[in-house]
Amino acid sequence: MPRTTAGQLHVRTAGSGDHTTVLLHGLVATGDIFGLHFDALADDSTVVVPDLLGFGRSLDERRDRFTPADHLDALDLALDELGLADQPIAVGAHSMGSGLAFRWLERRGQQITSIACFGPPIYPDAGAVADTIASAGPMARAFVANTRWARRACHINCAHRRPAGITAGLLTPSLPWPVSTSASLHTWPAYRDAMDLLIEDTDWRHLARLATEQAIPVSAVWGSRDRIGSRTYAATLPGMALVEVEDADHHLPLTHPELCIEILQCGQHTP
Repeated sequence: MPRTTAGQLHVRTAGSGDHTTVLLHGLVATGDIFGLHFDALADDSTVVVPDLLGFGRSLDERRDRFTPADHLDALDLALDELGLADQPIAVGAHSMGSGLAFRWLERRGQQITSIACFGPPIYPDAGAVADTIASAGPMARAFVANTRWARRACHINCAHRRPAGITAGLLTPSLPWPVSTSASLHTWPAYRDAMDLLIEDTDWRHLARLATEQAIPVSAVWGSRDRIGSRTYAATLPGMALVEVEDADHHLPLTHPELCIEILQCGQHTP
């Protein structure tokens, strides 16, 4: 897909039609996690794949706050500048992007026609998020959560983005090089607010209820080896179709793009 700038966001976009598909990436990532396979969605819709505000090519080192409203304002402005502001929108979201997708539903209502979440961080509360981080070991507790060690690591990352990106690529050889090396393209405020406001502070029950009340189909898809998200809690949420992909991990858009596309298209065609 060709790349362009729309408002505050760098986006990839292609296709045409009477509805739009928007793909939202996760934490310390970019829209590149939705690779070339997702170009197929442009056969019957306009596809927009942004780098979210403060991440990737939408990096903004001048901002010190990245609230959910800031992210949504940037998405709305991007669609407006692309001439898509009034079209129905199907949303696909990976990880952290899932919380943003539901916030967008809360803002736009039935203009959001479906949501497909891949590896969503669905938890009952912030304590459950903290427990998951703690279970990953002391390094995760120090460097993933909102701690002084995480802040220091992020400042080092920001001061040395290129070597930090290369290091990330070498440490994650299973991921495509352009995807892993872009992990350094964020700031501490963008990371901090994403963790605090889009992961820890998302009221999944309230948002799932909103989707159900408006008859908007929602899918939550996890790999069987994905440690992110509470399937037990997700099963208690109204109107959410749960899918588990055998022998898959957290990176479903990379490892199972055809399945992700199928789920996205199924949601779009649900009456």
